[in-house]
Amino acid sequence: MRRVGFLLLVSTALLLQACAGTARTRNPYDRSCGCWKGAGSATTKSVKSPPAEPVASGTRETGLASFYASDLDGKPTASGEAFSSADHTCAHRAWPFGTRVKVTSVKSGKSTEVRVNDRGPHVSGRILDLSRAAADDIGLNVEGVGEVEAEVVQ
Repeated sequence: MRRVGFLLLVSTALLLQACAGTARTRNPYDRSCGCWKGAGSATTKSVKSPPAEPVASGTRETGLASFYASDLDGKPTASGEAFSSADHTCAHRAWPFGTRVKVTSVKSGKSTEVRVNDRGPHVSGRILDLSRAAADDIGLNVEGVGEVEAEVVQ
């Protein structure tokens, strides 16, 4: 019985020693906020995501677009810049920040050019969230939501 207890103690000690020597790595991508995390001493802080692959010029999507509320002016976008409803910008779920997009209203035929600087829209079935200035250009500000064609033009 003493021998079994001794072997159990030794095997536990060896196991603990082996675990102490292995470094555990954490995945730096946090799905809860959709951002990459950097190493911090007491806390983990968000850092910019790695650059996304450029989207080919001429790539198109058709779907619903809406526009941001003006009360978001001055608040940071996912790219880090402050949102301005007067700028011609948009949010897209995947296209890289800085991508230039021609947005055309299917209903009015009017178009405008915007730059991706945010992530979204966060409403199912929509492909873009536009700034107020861009929405005004294509007549989307009247109904609030409308079908558009988005084409990468860079």
